[in-house]
Amino acid sequence: MTAPFEPPPEDDFDPGEADYLPPDDADYPPPSAYTPLSGRDEPNVEAPLSENLEAMVGKAVLKRIQKEADAIAEAKWAEILTPELYARLEAAAAARLLAQLEISLANPEPEPEPEQPAEPELVFGSVEEFVRERIAPVYRREVIEGTSRNWCTQWWKHAEAISRLEALWRAWERLRLDPSTGMSVWWRDHADHHMAQLFDPEGTFKACSVRSGHAGGDFAIVPLPTEPAPSSMFPDMRLSPESAPTAASPHKEGNN
Repeated sequence: MTAPFEPPPEDDFDPGEADYLPPDDADYPPPSAYTPLSGRDEPNVEAPLSENLEAMVGKAVLKRIQKEADAIAEAKWAEILTPELYARLEAAAAARLLAQLEISLANPEPEPEPEQPAEPELVFGSVEEFVRERIAPVYRREVIEGTSRNWCTQWWKHAEAISRLEALWRAWERLRLDPSTGMSVWWRDHADHHMAQLFDPEGTFKACSVRSGHAGGDFAIVPLPTEPAPSSMFPDMRLSPESAPTAASPHKEGNN
C-alpha cells in the first residue's frame, strides 16, 4: 500500500532560490531601437495636410467661429435692444429712407435708350463689286448680237449708270434681309426698272456698244440743256432753312 503524498513544509520550499537569475538590461534594446513594421503603424501627426484638406478645415473652423459669434451677438442684441433704442433706430431708418427718396425724385435717373440694332455687314464692298459679282452673272441679257439693248462695259464712266447701279446695290443689301418678299420686291421695283432704263437704246449707253466700247469725246451724250433759275426762287436750304419758299411759290414765278 502506497503512502499518501504530503507536500513539504512552506518554509522549506523555494523553487527559484537556487536557479532563478534576474534578466540583464543589456539583453534588451532601448525602446527607441524598435522600428514599426510599416509607416502606418505610427502616424506622423505633424505631417502637413494637403491644400484642399487645409482649406476644408479652415473653412469649417471659420464657419464654427461665425456661428458662435452670431449667437453671442444675437444674445447681446436682445439684451441692449430696449424699446427706446428700437424707436430711435426706427426713426433713423425712416429719416434715411425719406432723404434717399427725395434725392431720387429730384434727380431721376434717365431711362436707358433702347439699343439700336447693329447695322448688318455688307455682302458687297462697293457698287463695282456688286455689278461684277451679282448683276453681270444674274441679270443676263443679250447685249452683243441682234439686240436693241445697249450696254457699256465701262459703265462706271456714266454718271447715270453709277447712280442707278448704286441704288440697286443699296436696295439689294437692305431687301436681302427680308426672307419672305425682299427679293421679289427688289426684282420688281428695283432691278427690272433700273436695268430697263440702262438697256434703253435712247438711254445713257446710246452711243456705246460692247463691241465698240465706251463712246466718249464727240460721241458722248451731252447733258440736258438748262437755264439758271432766279436765285430767290430756290434759296440754299443749307444756309437758311427758315427761309424756305412755300409749296406754291415756285409756281408763281415759274412756268407750267
